[in-house]
Amino acid sequence: MDRLTWVVLFAPFMTKLWVTAKGIYVDNGNPFDKGTLEVLNFTISQHEAPLLTKVYYPQKIDTYAVLFFTGGLLGWIPAESYDDVLIRVASHGFVAIGVNYLPYHIPTPPPDVRHRPHGEGVQSHESKKYLEELQWLTKHLEGRIAQQTNRTTLPRLVPAFDHLAVSCHSAGCDPFADIILQNHTLAKAALLLEPFSFNFKTPLTFNMPALILGTEFSTEHPRCIWPNEGYDHFYDLWKCPKIVMNVKGHGHCEMLDAWMYSVCAKLQFCKANADADLNKYHSFVQGISAAFLTTTLQGRDKLQYITNTTALPVELLEFKKDLDC
Repeated sequence: MDRLTWVVLFAPFMTKLWVTAKGIYVDNGNPFDKGTLEVLNFTISQHEAPLLTKVYYPQKIDTYAVLFFTGGLLGWIPAESYDDVLIRVASHGFVAIGVNYLPYHIPTPPPDVRHRPHGEGVQSHESKKYLEELQWLTKHLEGRIAQQTNRTTLPRLVPAFDHLAVSCHSAGCDPFADIILQNHTLAKAALLLEPFSFNFKTPLTFNMPALILGTEFSTEHPRCIWPNEGYDHFYDLWKCPKIVMNVKGHGHCEMLDAWMYSVCAKLQFCKANADADLNKYHSFVQGISAAFLTTTLQGRDKLQYITNTTALPVELLEFKKDLDC
């Protein structure tokens, strides 16, 4: 699909986004460059909110779209393990919320996602907890940020939950698929980073923009993604508009911060690129994420930074898109 065709097909959708994004901070820079906003963070304990939560927010007072994120193994991998990526994205004008699903006491092993009860939709325990957390944040996060910034009076920073995208890594996308299927108006977009699920079987019947990322090594031994249960599976079941890319020469653990990546690679939890340049790879993830979220949440068309694959800082094995809605 050439650029002109894409503009014709996507223009009505973008027009709607532009109208609804009024009043939201809009990032005007190159999404692959370092964001111009300084990012602060704080943690909300699981004794205050339904789940342990880390919040990354721009220091500048404004109204920001929101990214709701959970890590791998149904959220058992702490959000703090994705600090670098989440800070990079937040610096382009988003409140990024990393949520940890940690009902188990270490050293109790994490759950096997293959055996998670399915068929109950949002009644699955993980999905219910994430929904409870999102509802709690919608009511309380603005006040908690005000406490952090010592801004109890107007103007103060506003997380705009009516401009929300859900995001996840690996099997963290399993409960999020449940939530989206049962609550299709919950979010405006989905950023699915190497998604994996044995339980996601029902095709979407509604439109929710999705950017879906995969990596070459994730399905190779020792694999962390089973073939036909990962990025390609999510793309097949998702309805347009949707974009998918599979990155050559990179692996599942490279989404993580340096220390967690080194543990994953050394212990060979997943096949890894021994020569990986994490800064370069995280810049790539930042760029495509910020471009997608700026387009879908802030209302500024930056999809050319994704669809112009020859300009990407990585090489792709596969790139597909369906924007004909």
